[in-house]
Amino acid sequence: MTRFDWGPKPNLETVTGYPGPKEKDFIVIAGPCSIEDREQVRSVCREISKRGVTFMRGGVYRAGTYPPNPQDFGLRLDLLYAWYGISKEYGLKIIVEVLDIRQLEKIASIANAIQIGARHMQDYALLKEVSQLDMPVTLKRHPGSNVNEFLGAAEYLCQGKCRPILVERGSSTFMDHVRWDLCVSLISEIKIKTKLPIIVDASHGSGRRELVEPLTLSGIAAGSDGFMVEVHPNPEQSLSDARQAYPLQNFCHLYGRARELWQLKRNWEEAC
Repeated sequence: MTRFDWGPKPNLETVTGYPGPKEKDFIVIAGPCSIEDREQVRSVCREISKRGVTFMRGGVYRAGTYPPNPQDFGLRLDLLYAWYGISKEYGLKIIVEVLDIRQLEKIASIANAIQIGARHMQDYALLKEVSQLDMPVTLKRHPGSNVNEFLGAAEYLCQGKCRPILVERGSSTFMDHVRWDLCVSLISEIKIKTKLPIIVDASHGSGRRELVEPLTLSGIAAGSDGFMVEVHPNPEQSLSDARQAYPLQNFCHLYGRARELWQLKRNWEEAC
C-alpha cells in the first residue's frame, strides 16, 4: 500500500536546541476571560496578588466565535489602561493577547508579556514579529493541531529574542462531556522533546470550572511548569465563558495545591 506523507517534514532545530530558562520557575497566569470594569479588576488583583502570580491575564480585545455589536468590537484601550494602572498598584505584571499585528507595538509598550491565542497559533507573520520582542510570549495550542504543528509554531518564536512559554488548552474531539479535551500526554511529550516551559490551561482545557482543579493537578503531574486559570468574582455573571470561570475565592487554594505538587515533583527529579 502506498504511504502518503502530507506536507513538509518537521524542522524543529531551534526548538530542540532551545536551552530553556536559566531557572525553573513556577509559572502562574490568572485573571478573568474579559476585563469588564474597574471594580472587577480590583477584586481580582486583590485576591491573586496574595500568591506568587507570574502574570495577570485578561481580555481587552472584543472578538469571539460570533461577532459582537459593531461598537464593542476591537481593542478596548480604555479598559487596557485601567487594568494596567490598577495592576501596578498591586505589584502585578500583565499579559495581553494580540489579535492584530497592527496593534502589536501599542500593546507591547504597555504589557509585560504577550499572549498568542489558539486562533493565531499559525499566524506566522504575527509570530515572526512577536519573536523580536524581548519579553515572555505564551503560545496556546490550536485545538486541531498536533505536537509537531505546535512545535513548528514555537520554532518561529525560538528564532527571535522573546522567551516562549507553551500552553496546552485542549483539543476538539468527539468527547461531549467537555468543551475541549485537555491533552495531558502532550505535556509529557513536549518535556521529553524540548526544554521549553509549558503550562496547563484547564479552564479552556475543559470548559467546566469543576474540572479545573483536578486537570490542573494532572497537568503538573505530567510535567507542566505551572498553570493558567480564568478566575472571576462572580463566575455565573462573567461577560464571557461563564461556564469555565473559576471562583476567585478558591484561587489561593488551587494555587497552594498546584505549587505543592510542582515542588514535590521537582524534588523527585533533583533526587534522581
